[in-house]
Amino acid sequence: MAGTYIPLIKRTKWVDLSNEHKKLRETVESDLKEGCNKGNIQPIMLQGAFGIGKSTTLYYLFHYGWEVLKTPTFYMPLAKIVDAVKKEAESLESGKVQNNQLSRIINSIIKEQIDKLRNSNWNDISDIDFPDFKSGDDSENPSLNQYLEDFIPVTLDSNNTKESEISKLVFSEEVIRQALESTTPPILLVDEFESKFYELKRYVESSGGGILRELFDQVVQTKPFLLVIGNGPASGYEVAKEKGTDGNNDSETAANRRLKTIQIPFPTVALLKRKFMKECANGYVNFIWWMSRCRPGHIQKLWDAIDYSIYKEYDATEFLVKDIFNEPIDESGEEVKYLKVSYFNQMNSYIRPIVGRLLLDFEPQSIKIEDSYREAMKDSAEDFFCTDELVSVVKELNPAISDDFSAYLEKCKEQGKYTSVDYIRNVGKYFSYILSACSNSDGKIAFSTACRNNKEKALATTFLIPLLELTYDFISQYEDNEDQVTRETKDFILDSIKFIESSVEEETIDDNFENLNSIFETCKIKSGNEIYMQYSLRAIREIIEQPIGSPKLKYKDMSLDKKLESSNFRQSVLLTSRSSDNTIIFVPILEDEPLKKYILRLKDYIKSQKNDLHTNASKTIRIVYLQEHEYISQLKEEVCKDGSGNLLPICKMKKLVFEDYNHYQFNFGGQIADFIDSVAKIVIVAGSCNDIVLIDDNRTYDFHTAIDVIKNREWTKQKEAIRTIEHYSRLVLEGDSCVINTISLAQKKDHESAMENLICEKRDYEDNILWDFTSLESADITDTKSKYLAMYYILENAKKPTSSYQSLLKILQEVGNFRNALYLPPIEDRINESLFFDQILNILSRETASKLMSSYDNEDYIIKHLCSFTAMMNNERSVSKLDELLTFMKDSLNDHWIASYNNDMSYGFSKGRTLIKLLYLKAYIEKIDFSLLRSQLNTRIEEKQTELVSTISNSTQHIAAITDLLYSKNYAKANPEKMPFQGYVSELQLVSRLLSNCKRIVLEDKDGVSIFAIISSIVWRISNIVSQAKVVEHQINGILISLKNKKELIEKEYQLPINTIYQDSLTSKLIKREFEIKSKNSKLSVIDKL
Repeated sequence: MAGTYIPLIKRTKWVDLSNEHKKLRETVESDLKEGCNKGNIQPIMLQGAFGIGKSTTLYYLFHYGWEVLKTPTFYMPLAKIVDAVKKEAESLESGKVQNNQLSRIINSIIKEQIDKLRNSNWNDISDIDFPDFKSGDDSENPSLNQYLEDFIPVTLDSNNTKESEISKLVFSEEVIRQALESTTPPILLVDEFESKFYELKRYVESSGGGILRELFDQVVQTKPFLLVIGNGPASGYEVAKEKGTDGNNDSETAANRRLKTIQIPFPTVALLKRKFMKECANGYVNFIWWMSRCRPGHIQKLWDAIDYSIYKEYDATEFLVKDIFNEPIDESGEEVKYLKVSYFNQMNSYIRPIVGRLLLDFEPQSIKIEDSYREAMKDSAEDFFCTDELVSVVKELNPAISDDFSAYLEKCKEQGKYTSVDYIRNVGKYFSYILSACSNSDGKIAFSTACRNNKEKALATTFLIPLLELTYDFISQYEDNEDQVTRETKDFILDSIKFIESSVEEETIDDNFENLNSIFETCKIKSGNEIYMQYSLRAIREIIEQPIGSPKLKYKDMSLDKKLESSNFRQSVLLTSRSSDNTIIFVPILEDEPLKKYILRLKDYIKSQKNDLHTNASKTIRIVYLQEHEYISQLKEEVCKDGSGNLLPICKMKKLVFEDYNHYQFNFGGQIADFIDSVAKIVIVAGSCNDIVLIDDNRTYDFHTAIDVIKNREWTKQKEAIRTIEHYSRLVLEGDSCVINTISLAQKKDHESAMENLICEKRDYEDNILWDFTSLESADITDTKSKYLAMYYILENAKKPTSSYQSLLKILQEVGNFRNALYLPPIEDRINESLFFDQILNILSRETASKLMSSYDNEDYIIKHLCSFTAMMNNERSVSKLDELLTFMKDSLNDHWIASYNNDMSYGFSKGRTLIKLLYLKAYIEKIDFSLLRSQLNTRIEEKQTELVSTISNSTQHIAAITDLLYSKNYAKANPEKMPFQGYVSELQLVSRLLSNCKRIVLEDKDGVSIFAIISSIVWRISNIVSQAKVVEHQINGILISLKNKKELIEKEYQLPINTIYQDSLTSKLIKREFEIKSKNSKLSVIDKL
């Protein structure tokens, strides 16, 4: 069982690891001493990589301030200052404090601390700005008196024994009380500066300089307090500037001039050999450096724990089972141990006797090959370098590495990539650190392999790739990951790894890395020979894991597995990553029962997205599962196939894809998988207990958002754990080669490839489509269904030898020209009678239509592929009536989703847009059974013809009878235009002839849908005419009957009496004589006038 945790501040130890470390300590001590006396000193910024000793330095200065300088000294993260500034800023109208107020706000915090120490009961003080005062659990916070227990004197390990004043006292109440009585300015130690500076800028107004200019000026001039800042590897100001917080991008140059920046040395193995471990065996120094991961605190700890003379006597088993190797690197309890002892189980057991020796003396060792492990060395060849002759790192290896990698870097820069990366500054120095830590005292290493089958592959797997991976690890830990150069450097490293892997596959290592390949040799393993042997870089990276921390995360500070036990997997929140319309879903590793419920939840989500996947060309979903399982295979079958077992279109197009995570073979793949698995599970738990806010009804959570939540200090309290999250999240989310980008590119590439297989290559798409149906469109074509019907006529009748083209044009000229007697206007509230025949005629009578008719080819390669594609995509409901077809063309086709697939092939390509809609219409039409509809049309034509013949015949007879009743034959013959219903029957006969033409064209074109639709619309309107004609016929007949009745009445009341008068001969003669006299007088009168 582990002992009680003792904060590092109580066991502070400073070691002058190098002359540079000693100079750092002496400089800061001298400056602070001068500031406490009478001098005006600049604020000090201790700048260095994470884990390199900033906090240790600040802890040492905390003790130095209280115990040596005897002045109040406080340690606080910048976050506390930000909170105080934010509180005051929020009370102001501007929302910001002036930069000249920063000193006042900070000084008030310090005074509050001093007053609390002077005036409060220390048993009641549970919050004071001392290092490690608060634990992660507020319920366990000690009182100040409890905190002061267990302190021991600071250990100062230096060659100068006079510098031991700090070791004479113990931090205690007496020390604090004495310092509180002093009149010297207090010291403020600010840690974690880089993590909160960008936030500070949001609340401080810059006036006449950067936000810290006034603070630094006041610290120098009025000395309210002395200031020491611990900052990350890059300037905090530049970090903030890069983030562009709140538009406040003013330069901090003025502030920089008022700041004394001191770099904390990077403890290379060369520094250790020059001072701290000067008298130690060379290989032992290398071993300590590797084991410590070049962290100062661990160097001291390991040197104390691993006595070279004692460990040298251990056999391999005794060596490997020592407790020190199984201890965690970070105090946070992460799973990364000093030594991955389990790795040695994978090695051939016959080689195990020498593994301890090769570790403790971490340099080339002269080994006599014995029969017992000759074959074992070949079997474990990737774990070792072995050679007859050593290679100089400085004279041979570094130049070869520089030439090969610089050449590739320049090639990348020519393509516009990694332009800010400098080989020596950003990459080469780490190569040198790594190789120096493997070399002997002469600077040489073994650089050959026992891999006899493929030397070039061995160069890649045992040296090149692990060299890059180790460099990536170092940069991730010790450089500022927000810096653009650092990001590009890491991307270049990942790019280089891919380049090496492809070079192995293409067998071009000897060309692409010719300098290294010329040095790297194959070593012959023969019994009895003496060879040099040491661990390969591949083995080093496996055996000595870097202290990034375990990628298996906790849920806050609780066990994630324990929290999962109470989670609702049926309502799981899905971990996703979205880029535009592309979605990636990560499926975590779960036990059978929770996985079964999770799969049901995932199935619901996929079903909810299927229609959008089908109708949105750019939308894709990729399910990336971290474990193979029959439940996942079953889900894939269920959601990817239809009832007949056929693959769904969305799967044929690679829009819905299930992919095994291991398919991608990511660098650091296993660790990344564990990290993704943890985040996915955290999201499930957080969704179950409402620790996260969901922004959509789909219960999905974006990876970026999840990382923002879990790396927040409110969620994850330990800095080491936050760095772990940040490290792996960058591998997942940032850079060209990150997980998300790689999967997204695969999504895009797979979808594009599938579309090209279904249609054609994208680059040829526009060239393949030769027919421009958009040329038939114009401003005067306003009715969409008429437009598409006309275009469809061309589509289905192109190159037909017996085309009904001319016959149709004649009919359309009769019904589509408003000047013609048979003009049939659209009746827009009746869909079957709403076609605009004039617009159909307008389109079909154009020369472009004629050219399309003669050139369009349904057998063309691209047309056949597009037809197959649109037929596959057609998901419209089945219809059986003409009005449903016309409604589809009217309401849906013009803005139909199928056009998005044209954009998918070539964005904005109008020729393709119109064509794909026409071919989709074709697919839609081909699902309709027209046999019954055609039979109904033929029957309707027959019926209307019969009705019309009867109507014409009856109307003709009725009109003739009326004419006879009203006019004499001679008059009627002489004045035909004055006759009643003149031309009416002729117009009915024109309708009859039109109906006959419709019947003929339907019989001529028994399969044409466009002809059928046009003729049907004409016949519907003729039906109306026939119905109206029958009404008119009835009305004419009524007139005839009425006239006959009038005639009978006239004859009865007038004609019969007249006839009776004329029956008397004398009366008849007198009337006749009277008529003749009047006639003669009338003629004489005319003559007189002449």
